[in-house]
Amino acid sequence: MQEQKTFRCKDLGLACEFEEKAENENELMKRIEGHIQTAHQMNPEQPEVQEKLRKAMQ
Repeated sequence: MQEQKTFRCKDLGLACEFEEKAENENELMKRIEGHIQTAHQMNPEQPEVQEKLRKAMQ
């Protein structure tokens, strides 16, 4: 069984309690894109932002 991936804004150093879980990295990315855009004005389309988000996933 595949382990779930978790993303927390706190892991990016953001003062935000947002946390999301998904079955894999790609699904998790889809789930957090909207939050990252609206709450933190980050563009998930940018490769450097994607890299930062993926590194924060556990």
